Amino acid sequence: MSRKRDRSAYFSRHDAAKRRLPLPEPAEEETPTMRPAPPSAVVVMGLPQDCSVLDLKSRFEIYGAISRIRIDRDAVGYITYRTKDSADAAIAAGLDPTFGITVNSKMVQVLWATDPLAMWREGVGNSRNKGSMSKLVRAEVPLSKHGRGNRLASPIGNTKLSEASSGSSVLEVSFKGREINEDDKDESEQRVWSWGAGTEGQLGTKILQDEHFPQLLHQPSLSSISSLACGGAHVIALTSAGKVLSWGRGNSGQLGHGLVVSNSLYPKAVTSLDGYFITHVSAGWGHSGFVSDNGCVFTCGDGSFGQLGHGDHASHCSPVKVSCFVDQHVEQVACGMRHSLVLLKDCTGNQVYGFGSGKRGQLGVSNDRVKSVNVPKVVSGFEGVEIAGIAANGDHSAAVSVDGHVYTWGRGFKGFEDARVPQCLNSSLNFTKVALGWNHALAMSGEGEVCMLGGNHLGVLSDLQNISPAKHLPHLREVNLEKVPGLDGTKITDIATGAEHSVIVTEHGEIKTWGWGEHGQLGLGDTRDRISPVTVSLGYDLNEAASVIVFCGSGFTFAVTMP
Repeated sequence: MSRKRDRSAYFSRHDAAKRRLPLPEPAEEETPTMRPAPPSAVVVMGLPQDCSVLDLKSRFEIYGAISRIRIDRDAVGYITYRTKDSADAAIAAGLDPTFGITVNSKMVQVLWATDPLAMWREGVGNSRNKGSMSKLVRAEVPLSKHGRGNRLASPIGNTKLSEASSGSSVLEVSFKGREINEDDKDESEQRVWSWGAGTEGQLGTKILQDEHFPQLLHQPSLSSISSLACGGAHVIALTSAGKVLSWGRGNSGQLGHGLVVSNSLYPKAVTSLDGYFITHVSAGWGHSGFVSDNGCVFTCGDGSFGQLGHGDHASHCSPVKVSCFVDQHVEQVACGMRHSLVLLKDCTGNQVYGFGSGKRGQLGVSNDRVKSVNVPKVVSGFEGVEIAGIAANGDHSAAVSVDGHVYTWGRGFKGFEDARVPQCLNSSLNFTKVALGWNHALAMSGEGEVCMLGGNHLGVLSDLQNISPAKHLPHLREVNLEKVPGLDGTKITDIATGAEHSVIVTEHGEIKTWGWGEHGQLGLGDTRDRISPVTVSLGYDLNEAASVIVFCGSGFTFAVTMP
């Protein structure tokens, strides 16, 4: 049985498709359509006209891995990071009022891609001249597509100097801060120099590279420094107002910023300590210590050997109060490679405590071999001795008593056995300061004489031809101090030691260095080792009234003038 179709109903659908809707009114100007910006995308405004994509990438990949990058015809950069944390770091660096971010020596502004100003700029760029080519082969294409990975082999930081073109069409944006000129500095103002290993940002130069000559740091935040502590590759600065700044390597949380970061190129406040007036700081290989005026001690960083003193082996990225000393008054803290010392003082006397790795006897808590201790224990052998100061570096520990004696314990200096309890060094001099390296030590007397102990590896102890060879035979138990030769009676006002280099300051403000020089830490313009003290030129005439103090990290050096 067949049924006749209703032709009018069947063809009505096709007829309706042929009906056309009226066209919209033509727009006077095309409105750009933009995809929502990724949460990890930033815009860099104010780039120099000669800036290339690789220049931009070299400057900004220190904050994290970059997935996409381009520069438009008006020298505006667009960067997409792989993570939002990396973008956060770039934004924070750009907003820093002290340093900001420079590309080819020109200050730039970094904005979120979702910022109204950045979105307006993107819209203008898309609405006209759509045929213009980016400086990248193809805009918004990952660099890996063009045969480049996420890392460049050359050191991060561009040394090209260029001036911005006066005819630039770049939208200029005002900045919170400005660069500091030499003319701005007063003669009585404090100055800070750094040199040596800098690939972790520890020099504070904002460039990840070694420096073979002293670099004057233009950083207002370092204008009131009372002390520095230099560790494996990070630095802690203590201001006269009791505030703490830190920079350099932070992969173990040793910077105390609350986040584990690969590095920080500029001084950043340790805000968790803002409620305390800090009086003493110390930096170890991967951990840090802080002491407040009310006698509390805080630690952060790598805790895998118990060197933070919290009763476990956990690491912390913010300073945590050591509960063992809550009811006691801590005067100083000293951080070594994987151990820490604390000096307690009260009306009844003082004690030294040790915690962390003790494999070489550096804790001084027992004649027996102790692998590690994660809770502070009293150092033996100081009964009836009043300690004025403590020091730690590598696997060594040291203390100076009020009556001028130097005590050392831990790993034996080259030619000497390990000491598991403090040993008093044989000398008639009245010492006031001791500085420890990995294989050597310096001690300074109140009269400005400097003595040394240890081996002759890389010349860290100057020319041993002028030192009695009988006191440097292997396996001696008694450690003896020898005066540094070649100083000809020059009075020394300060000393410092790195892993394997030494620094002294004369009464005339001259800085002399010797020892290991592979990273330029001697400040002499090359990477050669030196076996005798050589004068370092700061390239600046110091005020006669100013004093100079020096500080050493493992492979870098700082000098600070104290007006």
